[in-house]
Amino acid sequence: MPIEQRHTEKGKPSAISHFGVPLNNRQQQLLDNLENYDSKITVNKKNANMKDLSALTAVTGDEFAMFTKGRRRLIIRGNSYSVNVNTVMAEQLNKQGYKWSGHTHPGTEKNFALPSDDDIKILNQFEQETSVIYNSLGHFIVFGK
Repeated sequence: MPIEQRHTEKGKPSAISHFGVPLNNRQQQLLDNLENYDSKITVNKKNANMKDLSALTAVTGDEFAMFTKGRRRLIIRGNSYSVNVNTVMAEQLNKQGYKWSGHTHPGTEKNFALPSDDDIKILNQFEQETSVIYNSLGHFIVFGK
């Protein structure tokens, strides 16, 4: 593959948000499997990361959450305001050995990533101190209990 094809802006959250650049093939495959609110998919860890979810948020305007257990990642699609994960589900995921890798908030503003009260409640269900919130540009913050 020529170098000019390998180094494109395709799939980069900021390029998607600002210039309408398309998702890369891996991201498009994720989105094809997460068509609706509350869709879930489990993939190999190497096939999805938080930047990918940021890109999906840039395209859809929806939130996405990711949970990791060993080499597996569980991804859940939300809507423009939340992901359907409550404290009971978070407790169950924790008991199954998952960690909360992070989630996305749609938007490009600087204060995009203020954790909600629900974000803190969900984090409290996991045996971890922090998680991350990404926006539609690929920027992130780490938040804690």
